[in-house]
Amino acid sequence: MTRAMKGVLHRQTGRNSLTSRQSLELLRAHPMFGELLPGDLRRLSDFAAPESVRRGEIIFQKGDAGNSLYAIQKGSVKISVPGGSGREAMFNILGAEEIFGEVALLDGRPRTADAIAITDCELYAINRRDFLALLHREPKLAIRIIELLCERLRRASEHFEDFLFLNASGRLAKALLRLPYREVSPSARRIMITQQEISLLIGLSRESTNKQLRMWQDQGWLRIVRGGIVLLAPDAIAAVPPSEGTRP
Repeated sequence: MTRAMKGVLHRQTGRNSLTSRQSLELLRAHPMFGELLPGDLRRLSDFAAPESVRRGEIIFQKGDAGNSLYAIQKGSVKISVPGGSGREAMFNILGAEEIFGEVALLDGRPRTADAIAITDCELYAINRRDFLALLHREPKLAIRIIELLCERLRRASEHFEDFLFLNASGRLAKALLRLPYREVSPSARRIMITQQEISLLIGLSRESTNKQLRMWQDQGWLRIVRGGIVLLAPDAIAAVPPSEGTRP
């Protein structure tokens, strides 16, 4: 049995019990779908299939058919490509109210990357046929999709610039501040991500990443916890100059 097949089987047995009304409220609160006409929003909520995915489960793999778009209600998902000898290239980490899988859904070609839950997630999936039919009727949604793709392209360009011009501490600081988080107090936020995942995201070794994180922990800016990091001083991390700390 392939990894993808195992992921599908787990999601079928773990499917949550959102009612049609709950699904409608979730879509109305989502920045992409909230401006739809009431009738289109109701039709879309009828199409949206809620799914519960456990941490570490595969949502889809590179090469799979791109037949669904996913919106995140709760949790975090990483988008990555596996390489040889167990290596991995990580492109993005997405959180609540973000969507993924839109490229393959729009062009009908195979998936270009893996999508894997890095926390327990609540998602809803929308089938390609239903979504394209709605796009033809609702120009606002088509414009929002274009805006989303432009935003992703800008983020990819910025990520490439970071690799070229920022050193280790600058890349790490920027990554920590843009990752999905959960507030644990007015001044603290918890990021559910491992040090290995952070190192893959910013293109550093795990050792270099751990060294810089421990330096900031000693300064009281963050706390390393099991399975994640708690940011205690986001403003201090945001002020880290690109020339400070460990060189890449």
